[in-house]
Amino acid sequence: MTTKPPYIAEEAARLKAAYNVRKAEDRTLTQEKVADICGWAGQSAVSQYMTGKIALNLPALLSLSRAIGFAPESVSPRLAETMVTANNGSKISSPSSGGLHQNTTEMGPAGRLLPVIGYVKAVAFCEADEGFKKDDVEEWVEAGGPAGPRAFILRVEGKSMEPDFMPGDKVVIDPDMPWNSGDFVVARRPNEKAATLRQISEEGGEQYLYATNPNWPERVIKISPEWKIYGRARRKIVDL
Repeated sequence: MTTKPPYIAEEAARLKAAYNVRKAEDRTLTQEKVADICGWAGQSAVSQYMTGKIALNLPALLSLSRAIGFAPESVSPRLAETMVTANNGSKISSPSSGGLHQNTTEMGPAGRLLPVIGYVKAVAFCEADEGFKKDDVEEWVEAGGPAGPRAFILRVEGKSMEPDFMPGDKVVIDPDMPWNSGDFVVARRPNEKAATLRQISEEGGEQYLYATNPNWPERVIKISPEWKIYGRARRKIVDL
């Protein structure tokens, strides 16, 4: 059985403490109300983040910080640091190379249009395959913030990443941005035609991919050298 990294429990404890402080000031602030402010279907997700059943990610951290009223770095310095990763040239390990490299991604304009593609097309797009043609893209959406020159928007498929990502959610993926343990990445298993969205973790020198849906049958996958990591998730695109 895989042991969860210690930061999950530490961040969960800080999150719960922040909630308790806020609730002492406002008795009406229930977990149901927090979930509603975050735009989630129910309080189950809030509870799972507070107990460490599922690890915090950046979209959830920012949503919870707004709903509860705390500074993101006070709960997760790890994730708060990723908000400025694009500007600090920090060294991050990559499973594709096994080494260290500098984050020198050049950011394109926030308002440029990116193709919205599914799990199969993402493979062709990232590998510059002849199977991907821009004329086949039915939807283009603004990047909504900084993104590297090869960025695209992944349309989430399936329920493996609920409640963090729901089917149909649009997520900006940046192939040129290195990842940290705990980030969400697009990856492809050997010999499969489609990529998938998962949370990546480094533990004891090994790398794993996690499905955040607690009921998903294959929640933890150990990455072999044949796996390909195509890019890191930067943000969700929310349609209003």
